[in-house]
Amino acid sequence: MATSQSTTSRLREGRAALGLLFRSIMSGKAVPGIDNPRQTLRDMGLLVEQDGVETVRKDDEYNVPRFLNRVLALDVHRQNALFDHYAKLFDEIVSFAKENGTFDEGVTDIKALSVRLVDSSVVHRDQSTGAETTHCTLEIDQPTKKVSFTEAEEARTGKGGAFFEHVRKGSFILALESGRHTDPATGSTYSNFAVWRPEGARISYIRDAQLTETYRPVVPENVRDWWTAKYATIPDVQTSKLHVIGGAITPLWQSLKTTEATHLRVVRLTTDDGQRIVGVQIPSDHVGEVLGALGVARTLRETNEIFNAVLEDGEEIALTAGLTLKRGAIHRDPVIELTGAYPTMFATLRKLGLINEQMNWRQRFFVPTEEEPGIAVLAAILEQFPVIDREGEEAADGDDQQDVVFHQSNTLRPIDLENWIVEPADTQSRKDARGQAPITITKAAKPTNNESELTSTHPSEGLALPVISQAIAAAMLRAQQPDYRAPAVQIGFNFAES
Repeated sequence: MATSQSTTSRLREGRAALGLLFRSIMSGKAVPGIDNPRQTLRDMGLLVEQDGVETVRKDDEYNVPRFLNRVLALDVHRQNALFDHYAKLFDEIVSFAKENGTFDEGVTDIKALSVRLVDSSVVHRDQSTGAETTHCTLEIDQPTKKVSFTEAEEARTGKGGAFFEHVRKGSFILALESGRHTDPATGSTYSNFAVWRPEGARISYIRDAQLTETYRPVVPENVRDWWTAKYATIPDVQTSKLHVIGGAITPLWQSLKTTEATHLRVVRLTTDDGQRIVGVQIPSDHVGEVLGALGVARTLRETNEIFNAVLEDGEEIALTAGLTLKRGAIHRDPVIELTGAYPTMFATLRKLGLINEQMNWRQRFFVPTEEEPGIAVLAAILEQFPVIDREGEEAADGDDQQDVVFHQSNTLRPIDLENWIVEPADTQSRKDARGQAPITITKAAKPTNNESELTSTHPSEGLALPVISQAIAAAMLRAQQPDYRAPAVQIGFNFAES
């Protein structure tokens, strides 16, 4: 299955590269080594005229074998130039697909010093065949490939790289250009850089735009002390967590690819006790999404479990008072954000230790991403705003629905409208008032001074009310009620606190 997937993926990228080649030539872009690329396509018999417009034939637009055969009809110089250009586009599109997780590379054997199965649970069972799909959580011990400052400096001078400092965190990386990538959909091309850290070489890749946005270049001498200190703290063996969906995965393949950025690859490994596991590796930051797509809800109880589930697995945790813990990004770095807070909660959230930042005129609150202070702040949040038990709510809703009983009577009873219509109390009181003695007006002394005030006293009541107060009350009764059919104008207030 894996070999077939890898072949299919390469065919897909090959067709995408050919389509991009045709579009770029027809839009007037140059091909290195060819004076007139459009005439070259004419010589290959690939262009036709439709409605007065010259275009590539529909059948030839993604037909790679026919294109390669037609290339052989050209002279040797144009053969080499056109094929080299196509091969360059193909390599860039493959790199783009690998970076975005849309390229299937086949089965990858994971080598490790130790592999331990931490947890295994059934996440899907086929109703017709009974085949099960399992989610395995493993811990693997692998030797670290840490890079000393001397090794990093040699790579920088030998490959023309540069050291960069993170604008917010103050950490350092070495960036080495790893080639250009091309998006087959838009044709846009960008440079990609391999990121070196003390933890290892080429541990990630970053685009040129992101590099200049998040980092600033520095001279090597400013990096030496930090890099050496960081290198000394890295152990020789590192333990990491691995998530694998195994068993019957073919029917669920599309569900596993929850987003375009989800990188799926088939892995094969053997645990310390001899258990062989083959399945799809799920990136740690997409575990929550994948399990959600499979209809599996994880029960998270401990504070550290919630902290790791949000920050590492992308889980969203609903809290009381309409709050939600979710993973966000600041300068493309993962963070834990608390959303749904009202302005009246801002002071409370600050006291709980949340980091408050105003962005785009909005107050946003974040949990520290460092594990020890982050878990402490999260514990304070959960104490005041507990996690909502979704499973318990659903069960309660189901019980309530089962308790509802609809009674239906077969006996039709006539309705006496006179008994059903109830006259408003306000109208009835006015009728009663008209039939009673008139209201008398007297003078009443104010308790605070010697001045008197006109008051109105009803003969049947011992209460005297100021005439002015009665007039105000009457005006309020006569005030026009709002017409809710008319458009409403909402006045916004800025509740941001400094």
